[in-house]
Amino acid sequence: MKRGIPNRTPHSAVDVLPVKPLVQALMVVFCAGSAMADGVPPLAGESEYQFDESLLVGKSVSPGTIARFNKANAVNPGEYQVDVYINEGFLSRKTIEFRADRQGEVRPCLSSDLLLAGGVLPDKIAAAAGECAPLGDLVAGAASRFDQGRLRLDLWVPQASMKRVARGAVARDDLNAGETMVFVNYDTNYYRSDAAGLSSDSLYLNLNSGVNLGAWRFRQQSSYNGTVSGGKRKGNWDAQQTYVQRAIPAWQSELKVGDSYTPGNFFSSLSFRGVQLATDERMVPDSLRGYAPTVRGIATTNAKVSVRQGGALIYQTTVAPGPFAIDDLYPTSLSGDLDVAVEEADGRISTYTVPFNALPESVRPGRSQWNVSAGRVRGIEGSDAYFGDATYQRGLTNALTANGGIRVSDHYLSATLGGVLATKLGAFGVNAIYSSSDDPVDGRQQGWQLSANYSHAIAPWGTTFSLAGYRYSTDGYRELADVLAVSSLGSNADWQSKTYRQRSQFTATMAQSLASYGQLYLSFSSSDYWDGRGRDTQYQLTYSKAYKSVSYNLSLSRQCMASLNGIGPEGGAMPSPGTAQSCGANQNMVMFSLSLPLGPGATSPVLSGSVSRQGGSQGETTLQTTLAGTAGETQDFSYAVNAAYDTAGNGVSGGASVQQRLPVATVGGSYSKGQGYSQWGASARGAVVAHAGGVTFGPYVNDTFALVEAKGAEGARVIGGMGAEVDRFGYALVPSLVPYRYNDVALDSKGMSGDAELTEGTRRTAPYAGAAVRLKFRTLEGSALLIRSHQASGDGLPLGASVLDAKGAVIGLVGQGSQIYARAAGDKGELLVKWGDGNGEQCKLPFDLSGQAKATKNPLFRLDAVCLPVPATASAARKEG
Repeated sequence: MKRGIPNRTPHSAVDVLPVKPLVQALMVVFCAGSAMADGVPPLAGESEYQFDESLLVGKSVSPGTIARFNKANAVNPGEYQVDVYINEGFLSRKTIEFRADRQGEVRPCLSSDLLLAGGVLPDKIAAAAGECAPLGDLVAGAASRFDQGRLRLDLWVPQASMKRVARGAVARDDLNAGETMVFVNYDTNYYRSDAAGLSSDSLYLNLNSGVNLGAWRFRQQSSYNGTVSGGKRKGNWDAQQTYVQRAIPAWQSELKVGDSYTPGNFFSSLSFRGVQLATDERMVPDSLRGYAPTVRGIATTNAKVSVRQGGALIYQTTVAPGPFAIDDLYPTSLSGDLDVAVEEADGRISTYTVPFNALPESVRPGRSQWNVSAGRVRGIEGSDAYFGDATYQRGLTNALTANGGIRVSDHYLSATLGGVLATKLGAFGVNAIYSSSDDPVDGRQQGWQLSANYSHAIAPWGTTFSLAGYRYSTDGYRELADVLAVSSLGSNADWQSKTYRQRSQFTATMAQSLASYGQLYLSFSSSDYWDGRGRDTQYQLTYSKAYKSVSYNLSLSRQCMASLNGIGPEGGAMPSPGTAQSCGANQNMVMFSLSLPLGPGATSPVLSGSVSRQGGSQGETTLQTTLAGTAGETQDFSYAVNAAYDTAGNGVSGGASVQQRLPVATVGGSYSKGQGYSQWGASARGAVVAHAGGVTFGPYVNDTFALVEAKGAEGARVIGGMGAEVDRFGYALVPSLVPYRYNDVALDSKGMSGDAELTEGTRRTAPYAGAAVRLKFRTLEGSALLIRSHQASGDGLPLGASVLDAKGAVIGLVGQGSQIYARAAGDKGELLVKWGDGNGEQCKLPFDLSGQAKATKNPLFRLDAVCLPVPATASAARKEG
């Protein structure tokens, strides 16, 4: 017999009046003692009670009725859908049968398959323990504890009986591929401006659409841009990307067919239409993503190992005697040595340091990353060349990562080889790329590009070189994009780009902590070229500081760009080779900005302002200020008011904008006015999803999202759902899920309307990337009843007696004063009140709501009814069943 699942969502006071927590709280008034059973850590707030039933007087009290609550989280036999945890780590959501043994102890029936899926070693499971045996009989030293209020089943298994699994790993069987759905994300904006007596209107619409069919996902991105100006209309559709993709978990990779981009970590990034198969790092547990060194050591006893970085404890575990290796550290930064402490059981402590310096190209020891791409180049006008790419990275040791790759096309070849070396002095990365190409201007060209990168953190000084690099190219080195562009233009055109015939480039970023005095940040970049163009130079120096709730920063920047992207004579005024260009005016800027919240609350408006000075022959000073904030209990309404003044002749200008998040869309509007112009606009953003149950609207959906199904729960909000709520058909959209990770999706029943309540408020799922997952929430539909009752004999109903519906599911308990709260389907029927299996220990309680008007959408009907005796034959039949 399936038992009802307790509600895990908040309810009104009358909802929770008669339920078990109140009964237990009543017993605590008399006596309570904490206990820890079976050597298992007690759950938060859990106690074991010894209550003397004789303290409750009156004929309504039946011996044994309250005694079943002596054990905290006591549960009736039956099947429950519970969240299973092993050693505090989530395993999965399963339907578990709870069965009573000969002593009346109700235990979960745990299968060997469940334990194996949780990581228990096969040879540690006792096959002869029998069905529904205590967990301690199945696995030596193991124990379980069930929290009925949260529907959580905790299993504790000794580490010696568990196989090693990376932290944060998701079991393959738990991954959800989703269901067949069609979705459209739309983002539209209308803009009208009036300036110098001329009006202009423009409309922009962006569509991001998709179809999910099994493991395959089809995606298409397109946009429309239309304008009306001076009586002339122009408009065009632009298909930006179209592709299909699917995950290949066995290879921890993703296959993509259609429009895509190559990664730009070794060769320059290209837009292309073709096929790509690449490592998908999202499939890797968080504790194995990115770079972190393997910590190795030797313990002589059962020892506690602690790992700290910058004084902060980032990992701690217990290891058995002998060699150990910790290879699942979460990546924390690219720099910062690890301090390791091994504390033996006899109190001895040994410490040592593991160097930790890395670059973005660093890979964990023993792990690989790869990418293979092939297709036709897009985005270079006049070129339809085909190409192929292949890159590979491998972490060889803590200190060494190796990489290599090759790129081929018609009359073009390039190959790269390099690696990263991590030392106590920092991480050094070196790469060499060879290219051979046919340049229509310069003929056959061969050349090399050599690059060196460096990263290091000097902890005592608070200095971090997050990335410093130098790159040098010989005169004959060419990027594929440059070769294809020059080839498509012909030999009479000049092609200018930031990479074409670049000789050298130096970049550096540095962060310096000033402790309580703030933070200093510096970035610098400089490039020069073989064709005589001037040097490109950019730098920015920023100082930032926060004092209580006020934050401010001061920045100075300079930019000198002598090279431009474009096409020679037909693309504008481009310098010819050999012509040096100097920096123009207004390339230097200094800015001071300040941010101040006008109150302590989360919805308090924030006042921000800035003043900037741009240098040059005609220096310009600009003052700006903005007041922005949110309103409403859920902060669905946002607003901003701004004003500006500049000395370049534009004078004073100002504007305002508002945005409202609705359950089915997000809408907004804006208005601004300045010297000689005015503007207003409107925007709307939302999503439409077609599925087996109909069509559902929502604020938006990302590539991976969920569809909530909760029949009768109209008005329930998706917590963290950007305003989404269950519609009148029982559906809602969860805008975004994290792929290959456990996601908890919760509903807030506060705004619910209709004759239903949630019997579970949270669902958990781990989707594949791009999946559209359906999450079905159990609801209890029917009218809410508060019944004052007594037996036909005149006696009250026993406190704590179970109340069952027509299907035999427990839907409530008898509270104080023989009051019953329950939600029953239909306007007429009967409930069963049961406090034992014998004759005279149960009665049937009829109810009839005919003629009672529903004053609100979700009324509470108050009734007085007599609980009638159950015939002996019916009682025996129920007992036998």
